[in-house]
Amino acid sequence: MTARATVLVFALLLSAQADTLILKDGTRVTGRWWAVDAGHVHFLVDNQLQHYPRSDVSAVTFGDATLPPPPPAAPAQPSPSAAPPAPAPARRRGLSEPEEIGAVYYWNGRDLSPLERNQAVERGRGSNQYYEMPAPQSRVRVKAAPELVFVVRLPKGVNPASFSLFPLVTVNGARRTEAQPGRRGGLVTWPYDIATVDESGYMTYTLTVKDLPTGDYSFSPSTSNDGYCFGVDPGAPGR
Repeated sequence: MTARATVLVFALLLSAQADTLILKDGTRVTGRWWAVDAGHVHFLVDNQLQHYPRSDVSAVTFGDATLPPPPPAAPAQPSPSAAPPAPAPARRRGLSEPEEIGAVYYWNGRDLSPLERNQAVERGRGSNQYYEMPAPQSRVRVKAAPELVFVVRLPKGVNPASFSLFPLVTVNGARRTEAQPGRRGGLVTWPYDIATVDESGYMTYTLTVKDLPTGDYSFSPSTSNDGYCFGVDPGAPGR
């Protein structure tokens, strides 16, 4: 989320093995993976950031990952005595796939709800540095519970741990991150558990947050200032 983190990610990308972007017309572009949003895949080619419509992209491979084989021919119809097909991988009951790659959703046990998306603005310097977003609280509200489950869908090779969960405080009608005591330039974050839900095509992960106090929060990836915001309100009595 910080400028320093962005520079570090850029440097790592330049030193890593080349990635390959595969278009639906068969074209393969060699470069470095950068990001994806609702409309485009962003790919670094010859140190220039290029933008490809998601509808034109077939796949992206990372480093020396093996390219996926072509789809096999349709199998012959099995005989009645053939063994039944293997069961699909286990997944959370009723969990559907997020519509937008890279966006964070809240899962209430029945369906997914997108979090409020904002752009954080860097303020201050040194130990007084923080990131600010408009409005005193998020319009997306959830009830406090022992566990809150969020879902994100990412291209293979993108680490879900690159997202941080930042508690936010309201100052002068806006939300901002908090400085970590005793750590220059450090920001307060809240831990969460990561679990893989689905590995077909893109990777889908759950981000489970335990015992989150009431207040406002933002998930943010290390590669941008995008913030996926929500607020936690008191739960039902007795919970």
